Amino acid sequence: MPPAHGNYRADIDGLRALSVVAVILFHADYGVPGGFVGVDVFFVISGYLITRLIAADLDRGVFSLAGFWDRRIRRIWPASLAMTIVVLAAAYALMLPKDLRSVASDAVANVAMLANIRYWHVTNYFVVAADVRPLIHTWSLAVEEQFYILFPLVMMQAWKWGRKWCLGVFTMLAIASFVASAFVIHVKPMDVFFLLPYRAWELLVGGMIALAAPGDQKQSTTASSNGIRWTAEAAGAIGLMMIGVPCFLYDRRTPFPAVAALPPCLGAALLILAGTVSKGSFTNRVLASAAFRGLGLLSYSLYLWHWPVLAFMRYHAGLPLPKALQFATLPLIAACAYVSWRFIETPFRRAGAGSSPFRTIIAGGLAAGVVLACCLGLRTAGGVPSRFTPAELRLLEPFCTDWDHNKKAKSNEFVSPPSIGLSETRGRPCLLLWGDSHGMAISPAVDDAARALGITGIAALKSSAFPLPGAWQPGSPSFNVCGRKESQEWSESVIRWIRDYRPRHVLLCARWSMYLLGNVPDRGDLNLIAQLDADTVNRNDTIATMESGLRQFMAVCEETNTDVWVLLEPPCQPTMPRQITLARHWYGPGTALQGVSRSAHERIQRPVRAAFVAQAGDRLHVVDLADPFFDGDGISRVGREDVSWYSDESHLSVSGAREMIGPLMRQLFSEMAADCNPR
Repeated sequence: MPPAHGNYRADIDGLRALSVVAVILFHADYGVPGGFVGVDVFFVISGYLITRLIAADLDRGVFSLAGFWDRRIRRIWPASLAMTIVVLAAAYALMLPKDLRSVASDAVANVAMLANIRYWHVTNYFVVAADVRPLIHTWSLAVEEQFYILFPLVMMQAWKWGRKWCLGVFTMLAIASFVASAFVIHVKPMDVFFLLPYRAWELLVGGMIALAAPGDQKQSTTASSNGIRWTAEAAGAIGLMMIGVPCFLYDRRTPFPAVAALPPCLGAALLILAGTVSKGSFTNRVLASAAFRGLGLLSYSLYLWHWPVLAFMRYHAGLPLPKALQFATLPLIAACAYVSWRFIETPFRRAGAGSSPFRTIIAGGLAAGVVLACCLGLRTAGGVPSRFTPAELRLLEPFCTDWDHNKKAKSNEFVSPPSIGLSETRGRPCLLLWGDSHGMAISPAVDDAARALGITGIAALKSSAFPLPGAWQPGSPSFNVCGRKESQEWSESVIRWIRDYRPRHVLLCARWSMYLLGNVPDRGDLNLIAQLDADTVNRNDTIATMESGLRQFMAVCEETNTDVWVLLEPPCQPTMPRQITLARHWYGPGTALQGVSRSAHERIQRPVRAAFVAQAGDRLHVVDLADPFFDGDGISRVGREDVSWYSDESHLSVSGAREMIGPLMRQLFSEMAADCNPR
């Protein structure tokens, strides 16, 4: 549907098509690892079109804030609200209580136009937990909605000084926003990703093009000279490359947006500029073709519906999606998008023409109120656990966080450490359990075994903090400079404690593969991980860093006469407890889900094992926690009929720690008990 103001740009609908296809292929894991840049292209397009519409009305002296917001509400809300209602209904039918409560909160944030604030507080867009949140994609809608509230007010004031002054204001604001994002990205990456002040420059780039492009003030009919023609052709081709290349060069580990968002945003700007001359560039003419234009008209509904379809499929089938389901997503997404565009999006956009904007605002408020009431009911009911049997819910056992340092203190200093095992620690402590959240997961088994053998111990457990000097998790957008500093401060304080208190034994427990392989294992794609080898890891210099940290730590242990026991991690599973519970709920208690094979697990662990075994000796011992999980045919077990040994794909549940790791811990502690003066 062409815009109500100004000349219709079919090539911009084609650019929308290009953007939404990139986003969908990225989210569906179709080999476009940087397709998330399509959202940034959307921001530039939105800034351009909104500025052009407002400028046209201001030029004629007919601009109205109420009318502007009326058009925005009719453009965005009906389809978004319908999608939210369907997601809530599907979540009620398909999701577990805890996750249904979470979706209800996400829906409240979406309706309140605060989804980006919500996800900024609770998640990281690029981690596996986000892949099953069916409303997380609404963060970008919230950014645009917040922009639409503030932008017209700024533009109305700046317009009083003239178009050039308005362009200057936009330029200064865009530079300030971009510089802020570039400085903050390595300190608070999720701030930059989700919050409007750091994203505003992308929308303002579009606004600057709308004010500066001569073709938008008056479409040129004399721009056919060779110089202008070749300039437009070059701009179109370069713009397309600046969008396309990042789609394949970027991935989830790219620090984004900030500087990395410049190429796609400038590429979108070049394509828009190239289309302002008569007939546009060849690239613009291709984008204006019927196929691209038709897909572009569906782009908003495609964006709305692609993610819930993928999220619910992943919620039930796990990551990665089986190929059959992966291929089935595209026609299902297309069908949902067409229905939304044909019966919701288009009628509501047309129905409001000439009507009172206040009627639209009131109707939208009433509809939002109904959705909010439903969400409040779902939250108050605790996600309606009565939908599942007690036996099914028992499979959702969490991992132990009783010794979580972050619960006891918010600093990175290892002070007032909690006891594990017996609490009598007036003399030299026998045991220090040092680890990350995977150390927390096995802590019940350590505590039980230590108590049974009369061993005193201390716990130094902190999520995402690797238990070696200098070690930190590389590559993750949520864990770069700031996370590195915190992790290293924590490690240094634990080392100081070891020097002061000289424990006889230290157990190191972490998800070592996460450190060596970055955040790839969190995607759950065990087949992909299994293809990684030591050469891949060495390119990140992580093995060298780990070995250096281990040598430093062993030097400290020589000073303190401390033995070190490195605990290699249990197998990471392709099956989540959520899937086990849902399979039992839908298909009965006899449903069996298969764990990872030993061969795949060993390929994942090969660089980890090499880093530790090479330095093993009289003082350094390596214990493999995976051994108890594998049966005779080399397939790991994930639980019993009524118990899951995992709380997610890699953390052991309390029952899993006690049943599977407990015997190993008792055997291990019996060997060190003579050093610990058991009672």
